[in-house]
Amino acid sequence: MLFFGIEETTPSHIALRIFGIRLNLLRTEIKLERKELNKYYHSFSSALEIPPAKGSIRLIQLANAGFLKEFEEFLNKYNLKYWIDFGTLLGAIRHKGFIPWDDDLDIAMLRDDYEKLIDIFKNNDLSNLNFQLVFENNKRNKCYVKIKCTNSKNLFIDIFPYDLYHSKTNDEDKKVLSSKISEITKKKPLIPYKSVEDIKNRFSFLTKNVISDNKTADIKDEPSIFMGIDFPHKWQNKVYDFEDIFPLAEIQFENKTFFAPNKPEKVLKSIYKDYMNIPDDAYPRHSNYLNINDEEKQLLEGYIK
Repeated sequence: MLFFGIEETTPSHIALRIFGIRLNLLRTEIKLERKELNKYYHSFSSALEIPPAKGSIRLIQLANAGFLKEFEEFLNKYNLKYWIDFGTLLGAIRHKGFIPWDDDLDIAMLRDDYEKLIDIFKNNDLSNLNFQLVFENNKRNKCYVKIKCTNSKNLFIDIFPYDLYHSKTNDEDKKVLSSKISEITKKKPLIPYKSVEDIKNRFSFLTKNVISDNKTADIKDEPSIFMGIDFPHKWQNKVYDFEDIFPLAEIQFENKTFFAPNKPEKVLKSIYKDYMNIPDDAYPRHSNYLNINDEEKQLLEGYIK
């Protein structure tokens, strides 16, 4: 057994192993970078006053907007519906584009379309595409889809599934159901799942039998919609009225038009409460922007054009 050693490094972290325990430590220079950026963003009195990002972060942002547009065309080909969500939706409403310190994309899909998307990639030769479908999977309580550009680690889209509840819900119902979902998603099995299929099957069982009490819902009944347990979201409320999401609206994001919830402000208030405020931790979550070579820069610029 290796008692002490550096196992591997990434642009942002150093992986150490001490007496068999693996520790991922954030690099000192990344800590300082985040501290300075956080200080800069909080020098503004309002989030609305903060200008767009500059340099490599801005390059990645604009390229990701182009990447999402390319993926949208793919979804349209198969008649699959999506809407922007979480930080991407917040950026659209508050900044008409990316949050200045954000660089990734969040979208959502109803479960049926989400599973159809997985099947499309599973059953077809899509090697001609510039992107691939992978599962972000910790083998315990997280297993959701990411669309990743095959040529760039900076371009990717997180996709979160939503499920239909079997009936409409009032405010108290939403609290009870959200609490129930939170209890399920925060639990981690002692023994990791062996495969993606195992954890997906477990999620499906819990969704149908524990959350929905083995009752089904149909979209024409306009029931409630809840965040799929494929990701352990920290948000207190995880349940929406059907009309909060549908019919989907169109929204401007980086001078492009994407689909969004029918009532985006209501959704954002449910997630972030005072979503117009600057958060305490205003800094980039990824650090790939610190290591962009000329080849990567050219690729990103191609998505902007």
